[in-house]
Amino acid sequence: MSEPESPFKLTPVTGGFQFAFEVRTVKGPRQTKKAQFDQFEIVCDEGKNMGGDDTAPPPLAYFASAIAF
Repeated sequence: MSEPESPFKLTPVTGGFQFAFEVRTVKGPRQTKKAQFDQFEIVCDEGKNMGGDDTAPPPLAYFASAIAF
């Protein structure tokens, strides 16, 4: 049984590698946004003080979490 194909594409280039991946995004109502990465959906929203509805984490929370990982 073979392993599933990775959503990340690495291409050798002079001095290293080129790293690429595909993300599809859709803007929802107010400040809500959805991103599709491989089989995963990521939803974000801003707090009420930023014009959102506070229905999901803000984009900066995902960014900060990625750095913490």
